[in-house]
Amino acid sequence: MPGSGDFGKKVFFLHPPGVINDVAGLLARSEFETYLIRDHTRLKRWLAGHPDGIVFVNIDEGLPEPEWEAWVRSLMAEEATSGVGVGILTMTGSPELSGKYLIDIGVACGFVVVKVGVARTAEILVKTLEANEARGKRKFVRVPCADSGVLLSASDGERNLKATVLDISVAGVACRLDEGRRPPPRTLFRGMHVSLKGVPLFVDGIYVGSREGPGGTVELFMFDPRSLDDDKKDKIRDFGRKILQGRMDAELAAL
Repeated sequence: MPGSGDFGKKVFFLHPPGVINDVAGLLARSEFETYLIRDHTRLKRWLAGHPDGIVFVNIDEGLPEPEWEAWVRSLMAEEATSGVGVGILTMTGSPELSGKYLIDIGVACGFVVVKVGVARTAEILVKTLEANEARGKRKFVRVPCADSGVLLSASDGERNLKATVLDISVAGVACRLDEGRRPPPRTLFRGMHVSLKGVPLFVDGIYVGSREGPGGTVELFMFDPRSLDDDKKDKIRDFGRKILQGRMDAELAAL
C-alpha cells in the first residue's frame, strides 16, 4: 500500500491575495498541487479527514487578524487537524505579527510577505514546500480525468488508435482504447492528438505497455520530452489545475 506521502500533499491558499493567482501557476511548473479556497469553515472540515495537507492563510482577508489567530491556533490544537502544515500570507507584515505566528504559535510553513512580487513569492514558497516534502515521492502531478472528456488519437502508419484518457501529467497518459489494436511496446507515435476539453495538444508519445485496472486494461503512453515545450507543458498543467480545483470545490460544497 502506498504511504500518505507518496503522492504529495495538497497545498491550499486560503482567501488568496491576487498575486497568488500568478504564483500558483509558477508552483505548478514545480509540480506542486495547489488550490485556491475562500471558505475557511468548510476547508477545516475537509482537513479533519485529510490532515496531511498544507494551508497558507491570508490574514489580511476573510476575517479580522485576531480571528485568524484563533482559527490557526484551533487548527493546530485539534487532534483531527494537528498534522496540517500551516503558513501565513500577508501584504503588510510586521515583526510583531511574524513573531506571534512563527514563535508564539509555531506555524511550520513560514510567514510570507507577498508584496515582494510574484517571482520572489514563488521562490520563497517553493523552498518552503520543498522543506515540507510537499511533492512526496512523486515527480509529477497526475490528474485523474476519466470523467472529463479527454480524448487521444494517434497513428503510427500501421494502426490508428482512439482512446479515452484516464489520467494525465506532463510525463504521459493512462488511457483505455476505444478503437484500434494494442501496439507493441516501445512503438513511437508522432503527433498524437490529445484533446483537453477543446484545447488541442500535439505531442510525440511512446507506448510502454498495459496494466490491469478496476475497469479493465489500461494502456500507458509516455510523452517524448523533446516534443514538449513550455507552452505545451503549461497547457497540461493549466488543464490539470482546473480539473482538480473543480473537484475540490465540489467536495467542499458537499460538506
